[in-house]
Amino acid sequence: MTRHQFPSALVEGPLFAPREVGVETRSDGTLVLRSPIEFESPQWSILDFIPEWAEKAPQRVFLAQRGRDGEWQKISYAELWQRVQSVGQAMINLGAKRGDKLAILSGNSIEHALVMFAAMSVGVVAAPISPNYSLMPGGLARLQDIATLLRPSFVFVQDSETYAGVRKIPELASATWIAADQRDESVSVQSLFSTRPGAEFEQAFHSIDKEAAAKILFTSGSTGLPKGVINTHKMMASSLQMGALLVSPREAPVQVEWLPWHHTMGSNVILQGILKHGGTLYIDEGRPVPQLFHRTIANLKDVSPTAMFNVPAGYTLLCEALETDQDLRTNFFRRLDRMSYAGAAISRTTLDKLYQLAEAAGRRIPVMSGYGTTETAPTISTTHWATDTPGELGLPAPGVELKLIPVGDTYEARVRGPNVTPGYLGRPDLTSAAFDEEGFYRVGDTVSFIDPANPSRGLRFTGRVSENFKLSNGTWVAVGNLRAAALAATHGVLQDVVIAGENRHSCAVLGWLNPVMARKYAANADGDLNCDPGVIAFLQQCLRLYNASVGSSERVCALTLLAEPPSLAAGEITDKAYVNQRAVLINRAAQMELIYSSEPCGQVIVI
Repeated sequence: MTRHQFPSALVEGPLFAPREVGVETRSDGTLVLRSPIEFESPQWSILDFIPEWAEKAPQRVFLAQRGRDGEWQKISYAELWQRVQSVGQAMINLGAKRGDKLAILSGNSIEHALVMFAAMSVGVVAAPISPNYSLMPGGLARLQDIATLLRPSFVFVQDSETYAGVRKIPELASATWIAADQRDESVSVQSLFSTRPGAEFEQAFHSIDKEAAAKILFTSGSTGLPKGVINTHKMMASSLQMGALLVSPREAPVQVEWLPWHHTMGSNVILQGILKHGGTLYIDEGRPVPQLFHRTIANLKDVSPTAMFNVPAGYTLLCEALETDQDLRTNFFRRLDRMSYAGAAISRTTLDKLYQLAEAAGRRIPVMSGYGTTETAPTISTTHWATDTPGELGLPAPGVELKLIPVGDTYEARVRGPNVTPGYLGRPDLTSAAFDEEGFYRVGDTVSFIDPANPSRGLRFTGRVSENFKLSNGTWVAVGNLRAAALAATHGVLQDVVIAGENRHSCAVLGWLNPVMARKYAANADGDLNCDPGVIAFLQQCLRLYNASVGSSERVCALTLLAEPPSLAAGEITDKAYVNQRAVLINRAAQMELIYSSEPCGQVIVI
């Protein structure tokens, strides 16, 4: 399936803006891409929608989460506004001043959202931080770096006991702690709900500076110390406005989402997008990994979403569940009008399966992809159409200028617009290095046109500048391209891969199997699939066919299958379920060396 044309009888999806782009060509080959859609900077902040929806739809549910008894706990828009006012006033009473910082150490929850929005409402800058820094081995050292930079006046945790070890860090221990439970050493968030909001809250709320920092979002730190990306109110509002100009969302959307709020997509697009449009978000405690995805399935059996965002690995697991569970399939597609992904290229097998399952359910449901960074809040481009090709990045959003610098047969991407960060917290050196002489943010990715003769077809991802490498013959390898090609060539049998070969004579692949797909080709479906002769023969055949169609620098010389899944603690996979290529190659160096040994062992599949 290469083009996805929907029968006219099927239910219509969201309304899309025209697929157009303006291209400025400079004498040195640099291109600047712009959307022809007019963009005006919004005069609102996301906080303005809290009282608005409290008035328009006071009883509508804003957030829901599973309680200890497994039942959904819910908060309405009227309750949200009342509690934001109370907690905001209470923070002022506790000494909060404009520009103070709030460190949020735990994951998504109703209480997390309440404290975050309350803080932002009185000028306190919210900093949601990955719980892994607090809970995973070795994480406290990174959290110490963050705390030294942030120096928060307040700390929020869901569970005081779970996060008690964090109090060893002086910059956090000295802050006022707010917790969702009731412990003597913390202020209970429930105790703040009875605070009567006064003139101080009203004055603070109505004098929010749109240019001021609203959040600090920390990058993963996978290639260095975490960087605190300043997110202003204007940035976040602009990003939401850009998206709304491209895709007309359903009124009061309903979503079931797991993506963490310390991530720009989870917070700035999903959570705040739900708030902007007066929708309902069911907090999904599942994750797109086999051992936790059953929780997502249970939630999707309870709630019929109108839209869904996930990473490609999550959609692969979802397809497997939808194929075998009629009740899930019926409930999932009942109201769905679009599916979106980002972060990595989706496989052709998964993309086609999503369309097939949707069409079998009688629905016209486009699959869309997005592209952005923490520094762009996160919008850069999106496919505001039904995606045809894995790895599509779409076209630049209204208000965004996307500068493409020629690098070999691809382009380095840089971006400028009202949604771009003013810089990094406490690091003027990093801020200066991140922007070029024209004020464009250096994204660090390479991209290319799907069809150079027709730019309106959009862009595709070709790799991270920091991940691309040269073979020993001096030829550059675009890792993003090769990764997507390897996944496509193996028809979903490989779940994910990393590419090796820097300063070697040829490229090799280290990969993980998708057990459901691999069993279809196994000689013994109950045995070790990594050693199964049927699986190995299938992968060899697929990659030999792929090698026959590409140049020498793109060929794969060998494959080794990894038994151990990517480790979160070792930084091999982020808590957003994206594989960190560099960390895997460092941690699996011994297995990589076996690939290039003069006498490869049985663990290496020679292509």
